[in-house]
Parts: sequence; C-alpha cells; structure tokens
Amino acid sequence: MKASIITDSANDLPEEILKKYGIQFAPLSIAFEDKTFLDGVELSREQFYERLISSKQIPRTSQPSPKAFYDLMKGALEKGMEAVVITLSSGLSGTYESALMARAEFEKKEQERIYIVDSLAASTGQGLLVYEAAKMAQSGKNASEIVEAVEELKRRLCSIFTVDTFEYLLKGGRVTKVQAFIGTVLDIKPVLHLDSSGRIVPLEKVRGKRKAASRLLEIMAEQGHDLNKQTVGVVHAHVPQEAARLAEQIRTGFNVREVIIGELSASIGTHTGPGCLSVFFYR
Repeated sequence: MKASIITDSANDLPEEILKKYGIQFAPLSIAFEDKTFLDGVELSREQFYERLISSKQIPRTSQPSPKAFYDLMKGALEKGMEAVVITLSSGLSGTYESALMARAEFEKKEQERIYIVDSLAASTGQGLLVYEAAKMAQSGKNASEIVEAVEELKRRLCSIFTVDTFEYLLKGGRVTKVQAFIGTVLDIKPVLHLDSSGRIVPLEKVRGKRKAASRLLEIMAEQGHDLNKQTVGVVHAHVPQEAARLAEQIRTGFNVREVIIGELSASIGTHTGPGCLSVFFYR
C-alpha cells in the first residue's frame, strides 16, 4: 500500500471493515455532566445511548485534538506511506480544522505527502468515502489518485435521515418548544439531509415513523443512480432491528451490490437521539 487512510470516529463503519483495511481514526470527545469520553475508544455505542437516554442535559461533543491526527499522520509517514485524511463535515464540526492544524506541524516536504479531504458528510456517508478510499489504497493507488476519486464521489453522495423524536433537536436548540410540541402531537417525523455545504437542513415532513422510513426509500429511488452497482449505507440510532429491515428492503428493492449497516456515533446521535434512521447512496 502506498497510502494510509485516516478518518475520525464519526465515520460509523463496522469494526470489521476498519480492521480489514487498516483504517485508523482520531476520536471525537463526548462530555456528559460527570465525565468526558473519547468516542469509540472509551465509550461504546451501547454505553453512549444508555447515558444519552438517562441524561437530563444533552452532552457536548468536541472535535479530535490536532495531536490525535498528528500522531496518525506521523505513523503513516514513518512507514514510508502517504496519508489521506477524510474528516467529518466542516459544516458540522471543527474536525477538518483540527486535521489542517496537525498537518501544519510537519515540514513542508512532509506536508506534501499528507492529503486532507473535508467529506461534507457524516456517519456512514463519510464512511462510504473512507471505505472506497481504503479499497483503492489496498489496490495500490497513490494518495493523489484516491483524493481525486473521493472528491468526485462526495459530489454525488446523498445523506438522508429521519428522527423519531423532537426531544433531542429541542435540547440542542435546533427546533423551538412550539415546533417540538406540534410535531409530537401530530406524530410528524422530519426528513432531513446534508446540503452541499455539509449542513443538516430540513427536506420535508411526513406523518408517522413507518411513512418516514418508506419516504427514505422513495427518495433513494428518485435520486439514486445505478443503485445496483453501489455500496449503500444504512445507519440507525439504537434501533438495530429497524435498520436491518430497511437494509433488507434496499437489497430486495434495488438489488444493490452491498449494504453496510452502522450505528450512529455520539457526534451525530447526540442531536438526533435514539430512533434515527439514515440512508446514504450516490446520485
């Protein structure tokens, strides 16, 4: 391999993929009232959702430290490899800036061997880009070839999701008390997506969770291109059975090449709460 693929803990790829391709990540931090944890290192997904459900206040999330990225970059360079770093969207976090700060600590010649990509995505949307980069690295592609391909893929990436409750959007200040009350009473489920700046914006509203999940598939059918040739991501927040059902509908309905099922990391799950369902695919 000529290139080492580095990301952050928001990528939500299954552990077996991270291990198979040697993908390393810098952890974000999650601060609850009593303690701060490194995401994916000191706090599992199960432990995170248990704490989130029982916590009175929404936890705070922080981007990885520049040192965490620096150490991973240095490790790659010392092995004679280039480094490709694919980060959580700059529209959601300062993670991309942390990676840039880390690269700035190297000598100029070393910096030329470090490539940093703002995914403008999150969760397994970001993870799909990391996955493709890792497969290209394993096939012997160099860093510049990988980055060029990832930049093209990210322009086609669709990230669509729905939340089950307004509680966490309210706690995070993303909706008002009136909006949350009306949405809860009427059983409204917002469908959201990441825009071209990598920010979460509303797409539409539907009544009921079953309709919301169906709408994710309808949007995928409307916008997806050559879905039968794609690896598609399905991500859930503490509802694995619903994710498995959605993944099976995608396999049978679209005959996709592969479906990756992930669980939403603390960096995004903090704001969506349990019950969130997401799909990631390419236009």
